[in-house]
Amino acid sequence: MLLLFLAIIALLIFYKLFREFGRTQKIIINMSEKDREKLKNVIEGVIANSSSSSSPDGKNATLDKVSTALQEKFPDFTPTAFLAKAEEMFDAIFNGFANSHHYILKAMLTEKLYESFASQIERRESKNLRQELLIKHKETSLDEIQILSEKAQIFVTFDVEQMSAMVTSEGISPDNPKRIYRDVIHKWVFERAFGKDNWILSKTSIGTKKREIPEKLAIEDK
Repeated sequence: MLLLFLAIIALLIFYKLFREFGRTQKIIINMSEKDREKLKNVIEGVIANSSSSSSPDGKNATLDKVSTALQEKFPDFTPTAFLAKAEEMFDAIFNGFANSHHYILKAMLTEKLYESFASQIERRESKNLRQELLIKHKETSLDEIQILSEKAQIFVTFDVEQMSAMVTSEGISPDNPKRIYRDVIHKWVFERAFGKDNWILSKTSIGTKKREIPEKLAIEDK
C-alpha cells in the first residue's frame, strides 16, 4: 500500500513538472535505494499500461484495419451501416421467432441455426403456447471481424431490455405474468460468403453481464 501511495504521488509530481517545464524532470524522493528501485518499477509499469491502452495497435485500431480489408471484399460495408442493419435483423429475427414466420428465419439464419429455432417453435406450439417478445435497444457494439478463406464473420453484442413471456390461449403467462423487462446481453455472429449479397446469422448466445449461454436463442424465461 505504501509503494502504491508513493507511486501515485510520484506520478502527480511528474505530471506537474511536465506541464510546467515541457520535459521530463528527475524526481528525487527520500527513500532507500531498494525502495526507490521498487517505486521505479511500479511507475514504469503504470506508464507502460497507459501507453498500451492508448496505443494505435489497440482494439479500435485493429478493428479499423480489418474493416478496411473487409471493404475490399464488400465495397458496401461500413461499421456504422452494418450495426444499423444488424439491429434491423435482430428485430426481424425475434419477430419471426415470436410469430412463427419460418420464411423470415430461413432467409436470415444458417441452416443449422434455423433448425434450432424451428425446434423451439415446435415445442412451444405443441404446448399450445405463444411467445410475447418486446425489445428495447440500449447499445449495440461491433466486437470483432474475422476474414476467412470463403467468408467473413462479424461478432456483435446487443445490450437490450427484454420482455419475454410464454402465454396460454387464455392470455395467461405462467412464467412472466407481470410482463417484466430484464437486462439481457445477446452475442451474435453474422457471416457473409464472398460473392453473396446478404449477411446471415450463424451463432447466438445470451446471458447477463456475469454469464453467457452459448449456441441457443434462449429467449424463453424459465
